[in-house]
Amino acid sequence: MLLLASTASGAPQEALFRPSVTDPAITQFNERHYAVLDPAVTARGRLVLFLPGTGATPFLYREFPKNAATLGFHALGLMYPNDSAINVLCQQFAPSDPDAAGNARLEVIDGSDRVSFLAVNSTNSIQNRLLKALQYLHSTYPLQGWGQYFSGSSVRWDKLIVCGHSQGSGMAAMLAKTRVTNRCIIFTGMDWWTGGTPPRPYNWMFTPPQTPVDRWYSFAHERDQFLDFAEMQTAAAALDVSRYGAPVQVESSSPDYGSRHFLSTNLEPSPAQSGSYHGCPVVDAATPMQSDGMTPVLKPVWDYLLFNNPQPLTIEGTTDGISIIFSPGTLEQSDDLTRWTPQPAANSPLVLPRSTLPFRSFYRLRTP
Repeated sequence: MLLLASTASGAPQEALFRPSVTDPAITQFNERHYAVLDPAVTARGRLVLFLPGTGATPFLYREFPKNAATLGFHALGLMYPNDSAINVLCQQFAPSDPDAAGNARLEVIDGSDRVSFLAVNSTNSIQNRLLKALQYLHSTYPLQGWGQYFSGSSVRWDKLIVCGHSQGSGMAAMLAKTRVTNRCIIFTGMDWWTGGTPPRPYNWMFTPPQTPVDRWYSFAHERDQFLDFAEMQTAAAALDVSRYGAPVQVESSSPDYGSRHFLSTNLEPSPAQSGSYHGCPVVDAATPMQSDGMTPVLKPVWDYLLFNNPQPLTIEGTTDGISIIFSPGTLEQSDDLTRWTPQPAANSPLVLPRSTLPFRSFYRLRTP
């Protein structure tokens, strides 16, 4: 049942509808999905899928999808089984298992039974809810283009930008690990195995992703009251997002954010949610607004996360040398552009002190 639709000229068109409307077999976690697009903007043929955090609903995250819609994206906030935090469940029921969080997330995504402490079936899985939501939107609005994001009973993951906040960010990351998506955006999230010696990210975060790492982005608050920022940096390194350099604080950076893939902020949240640093990057009630009361302060960051396309190889000057930032592949070095020497042990970012640099040196990247 359609509950909300904007008819104002030039405004994005929004819809709220319950998962059970799309599939009568869905009987749990029936808070409304949120869909939005702007018919006045040229469509990009990409869907921004947003997954809310623990205990939250898509209605609490309308600003980011709505902003995406004004940029030409279709956007869908999806309700899914999210009543309990995955990390808390794992620490309680499987504290010694470094694979518990990964298996739990996969169960929520596809409904296959993998852990004893969850009971998500295929009907209530993210995969089924997403497919049924897209089929419903296509059936209800056949001229709006929702049908391009699925083929038969399969989601066209290559056309999806998967995003999420907190627990939802881990679901988005697992989707990008196991499927070739268009992009992955992580808002303040990680899976941290406290049973490790020392504690560390769960195993799944280290596995090679199906979605190329140059399409991964992360945005976190430096004073997050639930997640330790230093641990989030370690998690970003596990995901290989850190290969594009150390986190850049957005409010003190140039608008291109140094082409970094891990961004941070130290902004105060909205006065309505004072102290909600965890929600500040993307939750409607917590993200600060400009003086007009309508435009998110972080809109330039959101746009960057959706659009930035990094160069495969960049070289930056530092105070005492250079930093070479490169996508996955083999870095090669030459003194004369004729003979190239592979640098297979080089990891990005590769920092070379000035004292070790030859008079002239060239670098190129050989990609897989």
